[in-house]
Amino acid sequence: MLLYGFVHITVIGGRMGVASSFKFCCFAPFLFAGMVLSNQAWADDAMAPPDNPFSKVTAEEADAPRDVHWDIYLSGYAYHDRDTYTRKQLNKMNENTWGGGLGRTLRNASGNDESVYAVAIRDSNNRPQYMAGYAYQWMFPVVSKKFEVGAGLTGLLIRRHDWYGGRPFPAILPVASIGTPKAQLVATYVPHLSMRKAKGNIVLLMLRMSL
Repeated sequence: MLLYGFVHITVIGGRMGVASSFKFCCFAPFLFAGMVLSNQAWADDAMAPPDNPFSKVTAEEADAPRDVHWDIYLSGYAYHDRDTYTRKQLNKMNENTWGGGLGRTLRNASGNDESVYAVAIRDSNNRPQYMAGYAYQWMFPVVSKKFEVGAGLTGLLIRRHDWYGGRPFPAILPVASIGTPKAQLVATYVPHLSMRKAKGNIVLLMLRMSL
């Protein structure tokens, strides 16, 4: 009805008005559809989620080479500070802490080592000592990538017969290593744990070999 009224008015104005009106009426649906589509596209752009600024970093980390392998731990020596223990105590102590265990190490995207392990050794009193935990070491190549040193921390549970009634207790200790990516000499330092007793100031040495 609206289209008829528009054409009827332009007919009164003359033939030129009728032709112009028909041209406008023919293109009006396409113009209206274009406006609707452009508005819809603008709305879709406004509703689209913003780009992730970390997507490039995430992709780079995902493509970074990672190395995961099993480890064998061999324990053989624990050094007791000579100023902490008397000669009589040292004569009774066992420093040949033979033992071993298994672990698993990840060389992460930053080039550092993350390890989990479980080890059983013979302690200073020739009694079993059990340890299990997680270690993180920052690795630094020396001369070439075939030789490196590391330093970090380990959080672990320790079970000894002479501490806490033989119940496991937690500890956080420093750890360091030197060697190649496949074989390292690992050292852990146990600080002086008691001012009244000669306990602590021990350096425990282990050999870690990657499979």
